[in-house]
Amino acid sequence: MPPREDPQASAERMHALLSRWRQSLELHTRYLKLDDTHYRHVQPWPPHERPAAWIVQLARQKLAELARALAEHTTRGDLQFAVGLEQMVFLANLVGLQPTGRHLPLADPQNEQPEIMPTADSVTRELPRPRNARSSARAPRVGRNSRALPARSTRTAAPAASVPAAAPLSAAAAEVVEDGMRLMQWGRKWHELGELISRLPARPSIGETRRILRANRARIEAGATESAATRQ
Repeated sequence: MPPREDPQASAERMHALLSRWRQSLELHTRYLKLDDTHYRHVQPWPPHERPAAWIVQLARQKLAELARALAEHTTRGDLQFAVGLEQMVFLANLVGLQPTGRHLPLADPQNEQPEIMPTADSVTRELPRPRNARSSARAPRVGRNSRALPARSTRTAAPAASVPAAAPLSAAAAEVVEDGMRLMQWGRKWHELGELISRLPARPSIGETRRILRANRARIEAGATESAATRQ
């Protein structure tokens, strides 16, 4: 006969587990600024696909909601809620609910490789790069044909010219368009956008999301390209 569940022990274990998850997500948030090479070596990761920034932020939001619910039930003396959570975590790991490779592996501060993280000095040394890029862009204006260049740059510098004119969007469609621009800036392919965006909170169904994306593809691609050019 299996041992009976101890609700108080389950509550303590779930609080400890959520604390570890919170600590891990804080580390993942720090690692977002690393390039792929440094990310692969900052922790002894298991094989997995590197999570995008919006996945990390969504995980932090859901973890906060779960921790708040657990605290409320524990305060009311409803310890069976913690028992149910612990059983769900156990079954999810046992049955393999988590897709192979597509998850947020647990990050442990004790396993972090500090030499991988950028120091304040290295960040400071990299700051002048945008100024050099701007100065190199201005350099061709000095020369024999410099008089003609300002007029040419005036014609090409209008920010709104690259974004196609379109009808006003509803609030839901505007969110989908912004999500699409952001995901494309992060390197996602066009065919991935519908499924990724429909998984976000308060977004339309996948069919409606894809319809909005198709109707606004030119706007999304132009906005993503313009934003990327602005960052450079």
